[in-house]
Amino acid sequence: MSTSKRRLRNPLLDTLCHLEGNAKPCLLLEPLWGIPYNLYLPFVSVYMAALGLTATEIGLISTVFFASQMVWALFSGPLTDKLGRRKCTVIFDCLSWSVPALLWACAQNFWWFLAAAVFNGAWRVTENSWNLLMAEDAPAEKLVHYFSIAHVAGLIAGFVAPIPYIFVQQYTVVPTMRALYGVTFVMMTAKFLILFFTAGETAVGRRRMADTRNVPIISYLMDSPRVLRDMLRNRQVMLTVGVVACFATVQNVYGTFWPLLVTDKLGIATENLSVFSTLKNILMLLFYFFVVPRIRLDRFQRPLKWNLAGLMAVNALMALLPAGPWAYSLVLGGVALEALTMSVLSPLTSSLQMVSAEGEERARIMGWFYALCLAVTSPFGVIAGVMSEINRVLPMCLNLALLACALVFSTGLARRQQANLSA
Repeated sequence: MSTSKRRLRNPLLDTLCHLEGNAKPCLLLEPLWGIPYNLYLPFVSVYMAALGLTATEIGLISTVFFASQMVWALFSGPLTDKLGRRKCTVIFDCLSWSVPALLWACAQNFWWFLAAAVFNGAWRVTENSWNLLMAEDAPAEKLVHYFSIAHVAGLIAGFVAPIPYIFVQQYTVVPTMRALYGVTFVMMTAKFLILFFTAGETAVGRRRMADTRNVPIISYLMDSPRVLRDMLRNRQVMLTVGVVACFATVQNVYGTFWPLLVTDKLGIATENLSVFSTLKNILMLLFYFFVVPRIRLDRFQRPLKWNLAGLMAVNALMALLPAGPWAYSLVLGGVALEALTMSVLSPLTSSLQMVSAEGEERARIMGWFYALCLAVTSPFGVIAGVMSEINRVLPMCLNLALLACALVFSTGLARRQQANLSA
């Protein structure tokens, strides 16, 4: 057998070395997006403040960004069907990342950032079209591996995040960020164009383009509520929405308020947060390669339930930890367990989301899926913020309640799958 055809022992590495179809360009080009994104991300708020924006203006931009995502998520299905997965991805990747990168690089005041937020919210369109472009023609058993590779690419890109600190110290924030946004524009735009010329339209995408060619976009949008009604009647889809929305909310709440908990309540130094972050990324990479490949999508029940329960244990541990000499060691244990659960749940929930939206209406179902998850997730940021002001432990308690709901939804989803298999 030739070297190019030799199968590797590690399933994830084997999948990576033998990528086929659209998954190959979609996944191999991801670092061209992830590296510049992780370079500028830590300094976004500092850059805005350095250009004279107040905390209120920065908060307003965040709100506009969220509202933009909600609107674009609703448009994402019809646009993906009308334009096709491939063309929609390149158009809205450029609109949602290349255009904002130029606006950020040249920004002078609040209005530049506000305009960029409106454009940047359009990434919800490409979240839909890119996922379909990568996975729609792929075998279902490969989906967990494909989404794992996408997450691994993001983790590896994250290791470049400390580099800008060197330039900020030497050249200050504003000139460094303008240069980084220029690099972002070049690298991301190159990625978008290369993907357009190396990927092909999916089979379902070609059919949906043909079916909607003579249908005005307004008429097609007006028909979208019918798809929502069909979704609401589909128990499997709604149970999946419940699991994904709960998990996404827990991720957001934990990531936002965990640093406040460990520094304020447990007395851990702020500079040690970077140590925990680096450790978590390293462990997640290991788990992606040695644990996640064992998971099969047709047997998702146990991995989903066990890891949701593991994430509950992490939040309970953080809520119950007393300040003292043992705090640091126990936090390290919590970070390790969090890395394991997140490395399993992130690709697994993405794969379940894709499988639950099977059929010709997949693009519009996915658009509503994203919109519903955003609608559920968004209020909890404010709720958790108020709870954290009262007591730093309360956001962890909120997460315990959300994870309990996710376990209930996952049990219903497992029963639904068993009923489908026995039918």
